[in-house]
Amino acid sequence: MKPTWKIGIIVAAVPLIIIAVILWGSYKEARFDLVSLPDNGVVLNNEQETLQFQKGNTLYRSWNSDQLIAKNDKEDTRNQIMKSAILYLDKEALMFTENVPVIDTNGVSSKLKGNKVYESKGSTYQYNKSEINEKSVVKLANRQYFLNADATLYLGGEKIKEVSKPLLLIDKTGSVTIYENKKKSRYLGHMTLKINDDTVLDASSEIYTIGDRKIDLASFGGTDNEKLVVKEDEQKDKKEAEKKKEEEKQKELAEKEAEKNNETKEANGSNDANDNKVASKDNQSAEDKSNGLNATKKYGNDLKVGNGSSNKGTKNSPGNNDSGSSGGSNGKGSKDGLDKIDDYEAVLRKLDELNKKLERNIPVLRIGYISPNVTSTKVSYSYADPNNTLIGVTKISAVDEKTGKTVNTQYVSAVDTEALLTDLSPNGKYHLEFTYQYDLGTDKGIQEVKIQSDSFTTQSVSAIYQMQSVTSTTMKLNVALDAQIDNVKRARVKVTKANGDSFYMNASANLINGNGELINVTGLDPSTAYHFQIVIDMKNGETIELNSSENYYTMQATVLKSLKASQSADKVLQVQYDWSSADYTLNQATIELKDENDQTKVDYQVVNQEKGNIRLVPVTKDESLNMEAKLVLETTNNETKESKTFEYPVKQDIQYNKNATLTINLTPFQTEENNTKQAEESNTKQTEVDSNTVAGQETKNTNSITTKVEDVLAPQNATYDMTFSMQRKTNETYQLAFERRAVGTEDNWSTWTTQKIATDENGQIKHTETISKLAKESFDYRIAVYDANGILQLYVYQE
Repeated sequence: MKPTWKIGIIVAAVPLIIIAVILWGSYKEARFDLVSLPDNGVVLNNEQETLQFQKGNTLYRSWNSDQLIAKNDKEDTRNQIMKSAILYLDKEALMFTENVPVIDTNGVSSKLKGNKVYESKGSTYQYNKSEINEKSVVKLANRQYFLNADATLYLGGEKIKEVSKPLLLIDKTGSVTIYENKKKSRYLGHMTLKINDDTVLDASSEIYTIGDRKIDLASFGGTDNEKLVVKEDEQKDKKEAEKKKEEEKQKELAEKEAEKNNETKEANGSNDANDNKVASKDNQSAEDKSNGLNATKKYGNDLKVGNGSSNKGTKNSPGNNDSGSSGGSNGKGSKDGLDKIDDYEAVLRKLDELNKKLERNIPVLRIGYISPNVTSTKVSYSYADPNNTLIGVTKISAVDEKTGKTVNTQYVSAVDTEALLTDLSPNGKYHLEFTYQYDLGTDKGIQEVKIQSDSFTTQSVSAIYQMQSVTSTTMKLNVALDAQIDNVKRARVKVTKANGDSFYMNASANLINGNGELINVTGLDPSTAYHFQIVIDMKNGETIELNSSENYYTMQATVLKSLKASQSADKVLQVQYDWSSADYTLNQATIELKDENDQTKVDYQVVNQEKGNIRLVPVTKDESLNMEAKLVLETTNNETKESKTFEYPVKQDIQYNKNATLTINLTPFQTEENNTKQAEESNTKQTEVDSNTVAGQETKNTNSITTKVEDVLAPQNATYDMTFSMQRKTNETYQLAFERRAVGTEDNWSTWTTQKIATDENGQIKHTETISKLAKESFDYRIAVYDANGILQLYVYQE
């Protein structure tokens, strides 16, 4: 094969291989850096919306580097999040999806580890030796920062609010979206965050100032921003160069305007010195405004707005000529030409140019900031009106850019500096139109100026659901919104059952104003799935249905799944149960035992007890016994805190068998001879024995003590053999405790001797102790059998 053919085949194969790899990766859904999330929490998705995740969800990176969170592998529950994101865990911990730099107040950066939990330790976050110190800044990506500090937010020099440990998402115009405490807000305008008098973060310019030190945050980890020069002398030179360039441009524009419009020049050519003085004053004011908290603004001193007036005239329309007309109440067109300029900055330059030539100045409107909410927007503005030529009110309209319709209009006075426009829709694109009038005291009468703001997008809103407690019939759910909504008529929580049935619960104003609300849902079915959805009805008739929660399950009602009792191989009685309740908390579990024959209570001793299992040793003299058992559960209601006892009888009888005996018999071959007195005493006792009693038969004396004839005839120094026997498995070791207590008393048993003994090859244990006649007559006896580990198994009483 020729080399050229080989090269051609290789070149042709490369794209096929790439396509195959992409298709294979997509088909296989290759996953990298898998992490099982350790707790519930929230994160911003790839569209900067709040996304909830649950403990046990999987965080991973796909084959094309997308960051995803999946609830499970059985269905498609993947949600894409920002590639470099912060996961906020419920236990005030943070997790980063990538290795990201953290910059301290000395301008020194270090790497934070991705997919590791940084736990809150006072004012810092720590993972092993990696740390986020107080006042440090984490750079997640270009124009994305996390500030580990509490700060005061200023916008256009105005104090807005206090924020805590905010996430800052900055766009290329310098506008900032802030996310903190699971709430987000967006601002168009220049933003600074003041931590204290010496520490200020200029978010729009990405400059962190600590005393005399300035840290260019954009320079860490690379950037797609224009470089910001932070040295003071370079800043000064740059300012002067830009100022000189602007002055030359203004001069050139003024000359062209003078040539084109002699009439305007003649009418307005006087009092230049006074105009220059006023302009100088305005420039100085703007310069003062740019100092301090605003620092050096990367994106200009004012909010960039443009696209001209929404009511532009044409050359052929009435009241307009080549130089344009703003339109006045007298119907005469002015020749200022303001409506011919679409760019807001150009409008400002034109006004400055005209004001230099006018005896009385045209008012200049300056927009400070625009703060879009979900269904409203707040705008801050001010007028430069040194000659009080502004008259009437200012009309501010919000225009839907999709339909071109004005959705809300506000009329504000000259002393107002803020306006709130409502009736907007979530995630809608709008701009503002300002219309105001002025009168220079000339024959032109009242003139009108229209200025259009930059486009802005209202915030979207997400619901956050956190389950607080669950029973079989109730759920307590904390619901909140990640953004505030205005002009709400009512808010409801829709509760939907697994089969589709649903009902609504009213929510209070706390849900809407950002504080969240605890919803108590009652009347639910046990062991049933429910999910929740916040529905908001607006005053303008619009209904907003927010995201639904995941499925939450009510618990089973109080139920005993199983209960059984039996004697184990080691002769211990074992009661096993499976009980659960969402409504009650178990405090104590006990057993009641009864003799099946006479229904008398059988005492017992607990060997060990754990959840669902009780091991006990019955205290009975019978070698075998049929018993009835009952499980008794003492509980407390979770809601009312009232006590309640549940009783569950064991259905089957318990056959209890010890397979062990304890006998006490006179030791054989007693040799001591009886004297006459002993014989007489014996004969006297013998007459008390029933004539039908034979040797070895038992009777009772007046003290109800069981005796035998041989015991009566036994000498005083006679001895007795106490014999214990038991049948078990071969080669097992036991510990025997010989216990006794005084006859006819209920005193505690005491141990007088112990033995360690093993079963023989037949599984038999037999052990004998010798006691005196006095000891035999003074005490009752029993054997406590323990296993090799010292755990009680059995009580055996004398026959």
